[in-house]
Amino acid sequence: MIEIIEKKYCTGCEACLNVCPHAAIMMVRDHEGFDYPSIYSDKCVDCGLCVKVCPVLHYEDIADKRKIYNDVQKAIAAKTNCEEWRRVSSSGGVFPAIANYILEHGGVVAGAAFDEHFDVHHVIINDKKDLIKVQASKYAQSRIRYIYKEIKKYLTDGRLVLFTGMACQIEGLKSYLRKEYFNLYTADLICMGIPSPGVWRGYLDTTFQGESIRHVNFKDKTYGWRVFALRIETDRRSFLQKRFDNAFFQCMLKTYSLRPSCFNCPFKKEERLSDFTLADCWGTVEEVPQLDDDKGLSSVIVHSSKGWRLWKELASWLDTEEVTLASIVAHNENLVRNRQGAAYRDEFYKLFSRSPQKALIWCGHNFQSDKWLKNKLLIKRVLKKIVGR
Repeated sequence: MIEIIEKKYCTGCEACLNVCPHAAIMMVRDHEGFDYPSIYSDKCVDCGLCVKVCPVLHYEDIADKRKIYNDVQKAIAAKTNCEEWRRVSSSGGVFPAIANYILEHGGVVAGAAFDEHFDVHHVIINDKKDLIKVQASKYAQSRIRYIYKEIKKYLTDGRLVLFTGMACQIEGLKSYLRKEYFNLYTADLICMGIPSPGVWRGYLDTTFQGESIRHVNFKDKTYGWRVFALRIETDRRSFLQKRFDNAFFQCMLKTYSLRPSCFNCPFKKEERLSDFTLADCWGTVEEVPQLDDDKGLSSVIVHSSKGWRLWKELASWLDTEEVTLASIVAHNENLVRNRQGAAYRDEFYKLFSRSPQKALIWCGHNFQSDKWLKNKLLIKRVLKKIVGR
């Protein structure tokens, strides 16, 4: 077995899988529920393409290219004026506005969707009726498989393509393509890290055992955009739980379920290879109260001149206000900052391998203890300020 990159740095972008001309690479799931490339020596001819396209190994090599690509860096608060798009979306509905433009002009859109088991994988759509499949957040790492190869065919044929994913997946796609295409647009998301598909599967199988799942929404807005909740509809019940009360979200927020590479992600920068970076408009919303109705508002960073030209074409579908990039960074620190791995992370996975349900309960107890301690310290600081006056 040949190793492309040290496991703790591998993002699972699957560029190596797509580039291998001899099908010598397979993605293999580990005990934490993440997929990693495995090279089989009986098929490998040592061509080195897998190493050449690894975006982590060559991150520093394209630093100048990244600076050139980020020739706009416009920061914007935005929401769509199409209420249906925004209702389905996790934030302000900017993604469906961009995607709709691409589809209206004969293009295709690639994004994360649920399969029939509610695992997450990337798909390509070319019809507006399928847009709902790739809308809304999915808090589990998406399987890419051979999507990059399909995208290259569309680009070569001259079709417009919008690819949306995490920053590491954008880098993986562009590294695989090895050249810029005028007809490719990309949008990434600000993320704290990518949760384990294995932990997501364990959560579903134990929490909804014996039930048939019909619908999942990771950011349901029943309680408002700021206090989103996990909604799962089954053949037996309608499940709705606020994120801080939910075991799967607690596991993510404690960073137990995040991919190891997310603690050393080189792509957490203001400058990116994407045309757009999308996020919730946390904090920045205070600068644009006229746009806030608690139904969802997006922060958008337009990085490239190509992206800016497309953005101006979306004016009739969006309500927007320019803000400062500094305000987006200040209120979305995951744009530029890596999280630290939680203590007892190994213990969580040891327990998870024996009983996913017990591991998730254990994580919930730790989460609530930490929450209580943080609240206690906050109260102490407030009282100290009051007494000091």
